[in-house]
Amino acid sequence: MWRLGTKDSSMGKLRPNTETRVQAYVRLVRASETLHQSVSRGLMLDGLTASQFSTLKVLRIHGALAQRDIAKYILKSCGNITVVVDNLEREGYVVRDRDTVDRRVVYIKLTAAGEELFDRIYPGHLERIREVMGPLSDSECVYLMELLEKLASHEQVIPCALAETL
Repeated sequence: MWRLGTKDSSMGKLRPNTETRVQAYVRLVRASETLHQSVSRGLMLDGLTASQFSTLKVLRIHGALAQRDIAKYILKSCGNITVVVDNLEREGYVVRDRDTVDRRVVYIKLTAAGEELFDRIYPGHLERIREVMGPLSDSECVYLMELLEKLASHEQVIPCALAETL
């Protein structure tokens, strides 16, 4: 929130930026980070990161997917998804299954243990979301979604990070 190029002469520091759009952006990012940390804290109790949980969720909803498709859904880089999948595979929550027609394609599939874990922790995850969003009325949530959709319509497409998960 500092205005670039305007210094407080008494201390040699930058002064806070007073532009409404900049302040709104900073508040949006801070609120997003705070809410995300609060909701994700519960996942740590089950030994999962937010990216691991999102991967399990996408697979539970869509079934087996190629890693690049998982990356698109959860807005992560393809390299990051490789690490996430490696860790989930090591824990026995997913398996890799090579396509029989195109051997270059490897699908990621939930195991029974992965399905059980997701089904067990998802209700608590939803409850944490409801809790952090509790201060807003339903109509305020609808308005917030409209504003966020308006902002998202200007986003740039990043390879391997195109779609949303929720």
